[in-house]
Amino acid sequence: MAGTGFVTALPGTVRADLLARGQVRSFAKGQIIQQRGDTAKEFWYIESGSVQIGRYGVGGRLTLFALLGAGDAFGELAFMGEFPRTVDAIAGSDSVLIRIGERELWSLMESDAAVTRLLLKTMALTVQEAFDLIESSRNLSVPQKLTQALLQLSGNQEDGTQVMATQQDLADLVGVSRVSLGKAMTRLQVAGVIEPGYGSVTIRDRGALRDIGAG
Repeated sequence: MAGTGFVTALPGTVRADLLARGQVRSFAKGQIIQQRGDTAKEFWYIESGSVQIGRYGVGGRLTLFALLGAGDAFGELAFMGEFPRTVDAIAGSDSVLIRIGERELWSLMESDAAVTRLLLKTMALTVQEAFDLIESSRNLSVPQKLTQALLQLSGNQEDGTQVMATQQDLADLVGVSRVSLGKAMTRLQVAGVIEPGYGSVTIRDRGALRDIGAG
């Protein structure tokens, strides 16, 4: 649940009001936005660019969980729950984010009691949707799980998009062994929907990839 979609799920007028109260921050590619264990003093909305969500290991290697793009938000759950960050967030490209902290959120909530109820309802719905997604993925095959992961990592990009992730990254993300991941990768390559590379995967046919993921 790296990016819950909380901000996107808000009605347009409320979303615009909330973002207008936030602070615009720019991050260069590779710059750390938040680290695991940090106190969650804010959450973020991606105005432009991309953000890698994952965890750095002891050797400094990042295990990638998700790649978020413009319109996505992240960090809301830790912020709302007042618990430490559970993931690292790094700018995947030069990015512009909007920081929303306690002051910005409270000022919006105090402006209208109806907004407070709406914010709580939206957060509850997005959390439920995340749990529903986890539940539905349990019965998917490894190729289906892989296709969904690749679609998530590639965002809304067109055919030819290159996802920068190793097979081990993808195996960790999907939750399978490297061997099982390799077999699924070969199946998708034979189908002509992807082209594996060194530390990357190129999406050849996004529509066909989506069809495979849907079963």
